[in-house]
Amino acid sequence: MTIKESSFKWAVAAMAFSLLVYSFLMWQRKSASAQGDMKVYHSIATQLSEGKIPYRDFTVEYPPLALVPLVMPHLVSLETDLDYRTYAFLYTLDSLLLMLAFAVVLLQVARRWPNALSRWQLLSVYLLFIILSRDFLLWRYDLFPALLTLLAFSAVLLGQPLRAGIWLGLAITAKLYPVILVPVMLVYYVVGRQYRASLALLAGTGLSILLVVVPMMILSDNRVFSFLTYHQLRGLQIESSAAGLLMMVHLPDLTQVSTEFNYGAFHLLAAGVDPVLKVLPWLFLAIFGGLLALFAFRLQRDYRRSGAVSAESLLVCLLATLLIFIITNKVFSPQYLIWLLPFVLFLRVQQIAVVGVIFLLTNLVYPVFYPRLVDPTVFGVLLLNGRNLLVIGLLVQLLKKAGWIRRGPF
Repeated sequence: MTIKESSFKWAVAAMAFSLLVYSFLMWQRKSASAQGDMKVYHSIATQLSEGKIPYRDFTVEYPPLALVPLVMPHLVSLETDLDYRTYAFLYTLDSLLLMLAFAVVLLQVARRWPNALSRWQLLSVYLLFIILSRDFLLWRYDLFPALLTLLAFSAVLLGQPLRAGIWLGLAITAKLYPVILVPVMLVYYVVGRQYRASLALLAGTGLSILLVVVPMMILSDNRVFSFLTYHQLRGLQIESSAAGLLMMVHLPDLTQVSTEFNYGAFHLLAAGVDPVLKVLPWLFLAIFGGLLALFAFRLQRDYRRSGAVSAESLLVCLLATLLIFIITNKVFSPQYLIWLLPFVLFLRVQQIAVVGVIFLLTNLVYPVFYPRLVDPTVFGVLLLNGRNLLVIGLLVQLLKKAGWIRRGPF
């Protein structure tokens, strides 16, 4: 074993130990009472272990493959009746394994990525992001679809479009948001004249979705898509970019603004909410359509010059797509930042630093100063908009650095 290999194994071991200690401390801190999403997970897993059929016998707000990480504590313990504290402990251990698996795939991608951080640097920054995600990583399941998305990205880099499609389809059935990444990967293959690869991507995506959804449709009496109605009925969440702007408009008199808790989150009540909710989906489609057109144009120019398409451009477009979706969404839950992890660690150092600041500010928004947003204060509104403005700034900086938009005076 070389010195380099030995030091790397020590780095992995040190990270695993750090994650273990971190997970234990977070479990001790959070598991004293049943609250938040973990309470929902525990309820769903308990009903599944009792033999009840999701979507038919009880309401589920998540896509079908999301049930896998939720029920895992019961499968590990072989117990059908777990109290909340035991369930939370086992769920934390499962999250730890997911974090380690994510790190392994990150390192595999880094080997094929030009100008990637060194393995030590990559693991250190990854660990830092996990620590900055303290209140919305271990206690949510978003790392699961993020890992599936990272596996899809890795498969594309390896020239395995069918496998990429399969991983992407599984990610869609776990969280739904990765569906917006399918057109991006499709454009990447089509512009590069890889027509068979584009068909393989679609086939893999469709096949994996069908294998998950069809059995659940049969079991649930065609109620598996009820979770879509649940999210359609949600209002404008107070952490969203649009809610932040509306609160800024009412900043001179915040007594005109209030919030209400329903559908598992706090939503904004203020003048202008209803028109904004109607505009946001169209705003996303318009901006996303423009991004895809710009992406196709850039790739065609690269292909004419070199006969190949750039994986770096693919990374930029995948990340930009997620940022646009988050910015224009009516919901901006803290765990949405986990969706960015498959891609942000391969950015330039300055951009990674900006992402780190976004993670830090999100911690301040939730949970540190969240009461000042639930009952809006000037400080809470300014903090939220500062975070959201930085997310928009990251998108603009990303496109400028890639040369996709002209550099302005700043």
